[in-house]
Amino acid sequence: MFMFMDAARVKPARSTNPPSEVDRLSSLPDCLILQIFLNLPTKDVVQTSALSTRWTTLWKDVSGLDLDAEDFYIRETFVSFVDNFLERNHGLSIHRFKLKYDSFYFEEPAGLINGWVDTAARLKVEHLDVSDSFSEWDPMMNPTVLYTCSNLVSLRLVGMGLPNPERVSLPSLKTLVLILIDFTNKWALENLISKCPVLENFCFERSYDDGIPILHVHSKSLLTFMHDAGYHEDYEEEDRFVEIDAPMLKCLKISDDRTSSFIIKSPPSVVEADIDTVFNLTSERSLGIANEVQKREMVRDFLVGISKVKDMSISSSALEVIYDYSRHVQLPVFRNLYTLRVRFDSYMWEMLPVFLEVCPNLKTLVVGTSENPKMVDLTVIARPWNMLSSLEYVDIERPLKGEALEMTLVGYLLENSPNLKTLSLSLHDSLKKGESVHKLTLSLDDAPKKEESDIFIELLNFLRLSSSCQIIIR
Repeated sequence: MFMFMDAARVKPARSTNPPSEVDRLSSLPDCLILQIFLNLPTKDVVQTSALSTRWTTLWKDVSGLDLDAEDFYIRETFVSFVDNFLERNHGLSIHRFKLKYDSFYFEEPAGLINGWVDTAARLKVEHLDVSDSFSEWDPMMNPTVLYTCSNLVSLRLVGMGLPNPERVSLPSLKTLVLILIDFTNKWALENLISKCPVLENFCFERSYDDGIPILHVHSKSLLTFMHDAGYHEDYEEEDRFVEIDAPMLKCLKISDDRTSSFIIKSPPSVVEADIDTVFNLTSERSLGIANEVQKREMVRDFLVGISKVKDMSISSSALEVIYDYSRHVQLPVFRNLYTLRVRFDSYMWEMLPVFLEVCPNLKTLVVGTSENPKMVDLTVIARPWNMLSSLEYVDIERPLKGEALEMTLVGYLLENSPNLKTLSLSLHDSLKKGESVHKLTLSLDDAPKKEESDIFIELLNFLRLSSSCQIIIR
């Protein structure tokens, strides 16, 4: 484990450069070197003091701190290092203040951290990042000046509690990241967001019991919203609601099985979306049940809200909800969708055509899956599939084993895509017969050879609606 106080006593390494070579790094002005140091962890910056006499104390002039308590043998040394940094910068402005620690090892950690953050805010910190890795309890982040820090551009907090401060004014805050935060008041987060007039990026990774059953995200400036509610074994089913009112939103990422309702008001022109949610629907609850009509309407409104997306990733669980919805109501058309990535965690590829039919301008399709997909029984809607007239590129990421459902997908794509240029796939090791297959291209005119495996023959025998389509085997 690294200890900062030993850094200055490290013997400089002997230069291996010939005398005639120019030491370009040393020729840089201090201001540029300090800018480089500002983007490095503090422990690495301190170690540079052993490289040359000129740099012995240069690290002390860096206007930022990026410190991990795990890099210190003695906790008191960590505390002293932070105190000294703040004292050195008294009366100045600091660019970054980043701390990572485990509050279990500190006495009265809340008072200590709040004091540091309060001082950093008074020093007009621009980027603040405080992370507590201890998960058993959440010390309250309640410095008096933080929520009115006019210079703060980015704020990242991990593993702590937040109050509902009486006064919030963060006129410069553009990025807000909150991970495993508990709130003492259910309106605290909404109040915080509403007082950030230029907020552009908001990432919220929720704890299983964070005290916010209803989250309103109202922002006229928000461009990116990421909402993640991870699974917890102690979770008891309850309804959570998220309402997004962000007309400028361009990127939306949702990874959340627990939230019952995502409402998108004033539908924005979302360009990129990553959707992994089942809207708190369990296997026993179906959108076809009479008392799920309200849920069905919510799913419809959500799909309409993201229907202008150009680039989308979607999980198989979310696709299954869409598939279930399509059995009762017509899906909205995704006319602007050009790139689609589908992540399958089970053998449910037969759901895919239902969604592809409402993507009339899709150019690129990427089909992925988990390492150990499950076998799932699924009743598929029986109907003839429409042509995928716009599809040009398909990439099937998971190595094929030649199983029936896999080959059905390949056949469906080849037989219904008149303008398909490339279908890229890879074979499972068990099908390579000990030989390395390196980007083998199968053209329409190729004839199967006796020595080739059954899967090669099957691929060559598929009807290809596009005469120029090539199958590329990686």
